[in-house]
Amino acid sequence: VDLVGPAAESCTTAPLFTVSPVEMRDLELVTVVGSLGAPGHTLPTPQVGFYLETEGAVVRAPSDMQIIAIRRTTYVRSPNRQGKQDYTTEFQVCKQIGGWFGHLTTLSSAIPITGGWKECERYDTSIETVESCTAKLKGVTVTAGQQIGTSGLSKSLGLMGLDFGLTDSRVDNGYVANWRHSDPVRRAICSWDRFEPTVREQLYGKLKDPGRTTAVPSGEPRCGTMQVDVANTARGVWAPPTATSPLQGNETAYLTLANYPYRPVDQLALSLGPDILGAGVAVVARGSATGRVNRPFELVTADGLVYCYGPDLRSPWLSWLVSMSGPSALSIKKVENFVASTCESPPSTWSMTGAVNFVR
Repeated sequence: VDLVGPAAESCTTAPLFTVSPVEMRDLELVTVVGSLGAPGHTLPTPQVGFYLETEGAVVRAPSDMQIIAIRRTTYVRSPNRQGKQDYTTEFQVCKQIGGWFGHLTTLSSAIPITGGWKECERYDTSIETVESCTAKLKGVTVTAGQQIGTSGLSKSLGLMGLDFGLTDSRVDNGYVANWRHSDPVRRAICSWDRFEPTVREQLYGKLKDPGRTTAVPSGEPRCGTMQVDVANTARGVWAPPTATSPLQGNETAYLTLANYPYRPVDQLALSLGPDILGAGVAVVARGSATGRVNRPFELVTADGLVYCYGPDLRSPWLSWLVSMSGPSALSIKKVENFVASTCESPPSTWSMTGAVNFVR
């Protein structure tokens, strides 16, 4: 891609963005980078997001930037948007930092599609089949505050999300199995922290987990993180032994064990893709560094012991047993107990029979 203007210049540490992409009145909440939303988003998501109040909300460029490509997504098979299309704008802010806005419902006339749609491919997610086509652009620039499109398709269908991703070529988020992950995942950074302070604090005032709206965010990193893997421990992304190709689309066979990104200091999250494990996100209180109940994942190693996580703050009858048999081998089992949490029972009663195996 031939970069022009500021997009061709080296990035500095100064704030990149001066304008909120969405008016505050059109905004319900924003999310962290690295959010967990199993089974659809079992792994940390490489973008933050806006949940919109207004259908067809105007989306503006947060800074001067070059639009380098447009991706058109058609939902070939979908429970709630079959036949619909939306757009992703890929942009470059400066030489090392670029990003994208996803789920634009319309594009501004300032972004002309002149070369046609190419590089079309189909793939499956957990619930959809989508077709993606790309149009490369040359020399298309926009200025801070200029409209680039609209977003917010339908409140009744629950299609009011706008993705906002940012990557830095100088960053490596350090996954143990880097080959499983694409560059956006490995290079993703927090978007909110690159705004000038006044806008940044307004956006942080909207920060909330859309899956747990009563949870009050607290603790650092405030914006979440993609750096979840800790080698030789239980913390991070785990794959089924049969997954021998880079991940694309469907994350339901995976799991992520990490700090709960909205309360990373005092809570843990189990993002569980497989149905047999609950196909959802469990959040538990962080336990002690020496106990075997809710022990921080980075302190669980291949020591031959079984650890218990529970109860889930929303499903108190559910708990999970975890054990590592090697530095890159983990077993996990869901346990239901409607009388009391299994984690309240002596560890001698915890059985891993029927557990599911994972690898790095």
